[in-house]
Amino acid sequence: MLRRELPAAVAVGGLAFAIYHATLLPGLDFGDTAFLQITTGSSVLTPRDGYPLYFALAAWFSRLIGGELAHALNLVSAAEDALACGFLCLAACELSGSMLAGVASALLFAGSYTFWSQSIIAEVYALHILFVSLSMWLLLRWDAQPTHLHLVAFLGAYALGFGNHLSMILLAPGYALFLLVSASGGWRFVLAPRVWVSGCACALAGGLIYSSSLHSLWLEPLSPIRLSDALRTFWFDLTKADWRATLLFGVPRTLMRDHVSMYVFDLHQQFGWTALVVAALGLVRTISTNWQRAALIIGAYLANFLFALTYNVGDKHVFYMPSHLMVALLVAPGIVLIGDIAARTEAFLQNAQARVALKRLAGPVVALALISYCAVRIHRDYPALDRSDDRRPSHLLEGLTAGLDDRRAILLTDLDWQIHNGLWYFARESRPEVAWTNVRDVLLYAPALINDNLSAGRTVALTTGARSILLAAYGPLIQATPDPAVKVPTITDVVRELTPGTRYVLCVLKPTKEFNLDQADLRSATNALSQGQLEGLPAGDYVVVAGVVGQRPVYVNGEGVPFRRSIDLAGLPVQVRMESWLAADTIRRMGFGHVVAGRHHALIVERGVSFVALDQTGAPLRTGYASSIFAPQPRYLCYR
Repeated sequence: MLRRELPAAVAVGGLAFAIYHATLLPGLDFGDTAFLQITTGSSVLTPRDGYPLYFALAAWFSRLIGGELAHALNLVSAAEDALACGFLCLAACELSGSMLAGVASALLFAGSYTFWSQSIIAEVYALHILFVSLSMWLLLRWDAQPTHLHLVAFLGAYALGFGNHLSMILLAPGYALFLLVSASGGWRFVLAPRVWVSGCACALAGGLIYSSSLHSLWLEPLSPIRLSDALRTFWFDLTKADWRATLLFGVPRTLMRDHVSMYVFDLHQQFGWTALVVAALGLVRTISTNWQRAALIIGAYLANFLFALTYNVGDKHVFYMPSHLMVALLVAPGIVLIGDIAARTEAFLQNAQARVALKRLAGPVVALALISYCAVRIHRDYPALDRSDDRRPSHLLEGLTAGLDDRRAILLTDLDWQIHNGLWYFARESRPEVAWTNVRDVLLYAPALINDNLSAGRTVALTTGARSILLAAYGPLIQATPDPAVKVPTITDVVRELTPGTRYVLCVLKPTKEFNLDQADLRSATNALSQGQLEGLPAGDYVVVAGVVGQRPVYVNGEGVPFRRSIDLAGLPVQVRMESWLAADTIRRMGFGHVVAGRHHALIVERGVSFVALDQTGAPLRTGYASSIFAPQPRYLCYR
């Protein structure tokens, strides 16, 4: 059977890779993505860095691919998730017994919003989903053919997955229960010597992946004295216990209803109601045909769902992906059930040939219908998820470091952690001549450092945060003035450059607590856009104003929940998509929304203010950001 399913899985993986490659982020990103791009290839990986298997594979593949490191690592994620789609196809075929149903299930997951967005950037979740889908397929294959070789293959894949992400532990209850209830002999099977010896050997092999991280502790200036001290430090750093303890089960009870609402929104965003109904039918069929497999999928789903629901982080949507995979997996048996129900209607047909044709073709027709549904969704979401022209992080950092080099200037920074990671990579790979450091690292001797560099004829540049820290610490000892070489346009400045008749979209999303909206700038910008015909902005966490410069806006809306709207701007079809749940989302690598104009990805909407001016084809003429990490960064110069 595998010989027949394998070409389908390869085709699905190849199609997924083609889509991800076409929409791939070309280079640098902020946040954790930048951290991974920085750390890959490092000679020493500490337990705090985590993900040793990811870094090992990424370093090997990046050398194989060549070119810019950031682009190579983004491409690695695309390849890993394409493989994950292939293994999901095999698992869905195994679960449903239908090749076409397995293809539909895998394509549905391949085109799901969050999974797609993580497949085009450097992230550890791509490799994590690969191991989730691989281990699920190998376990189902063992169930169909319970040989020791199949069991060892499953145990090895599961243990290897821990080398990338510790959340593989969430699959353990469902996997263990399935082994107990499915194996001949029950619990006695697990205690058989060759089974538990194989399990221990695989666990040991998986643990050895972390040996280099453990060894790195003895390379530090204050190395551990005893092995027990090293193991304690290793576990503390690996699990990031100092901050994770406040996040696990950290969602306040008063916000739980809101987070459940977010999950409902998120689930619909991934698959749509049609596919969710099919998945529910798939669960019914799986329970009726093989309750052990149903328990396996339910256990894996609930463990990941409940963990993500109660995990108080700003990007919890990515932790829902394993549960989304289980939903997509159930779509395959759902297709088979619908096909069976349709085939049973053959009794009502008078023509014998029609009865035979319906019975034979009902299942494939239903599967092809859902494949068509997947194709429509992929075509619809393609422009919004296309990051092939997204160079915003590099452009922001080019502006911040413009005109600086280590012979003539130094830069002292205090930036949002996401931008800081981006600058770390940018200054190492793109602008190695920039001399910079975090101001907190030199705060104790900052006045001497500044005076010595000024005396040597070097410029000392500061970011806004660095300037604030220095003034708070040293007051009048630090003198700084805005750097005239760095332009920081406001939204009003961007708007004033536009000619009357230019199409535009202005989005205002509730900013994070680190940023405040400049209400005066907003009023000035909206007045300039509408020639004073707009009396303020509506209330709501999601606000959109769209129209033509010099005229009354054609669309003004403010809502408390995400929405999608299609607008006609002087004959140009524009779609505004709000793709986030602001009460819980503070980190969105793909942005918090999108503006798609004439199938151009015209604007990635961030929290704060996002603005785009459009030409007649929908291509962006000018964009602007404020009150977010993508807002232009001012720079200051120290003087004596």
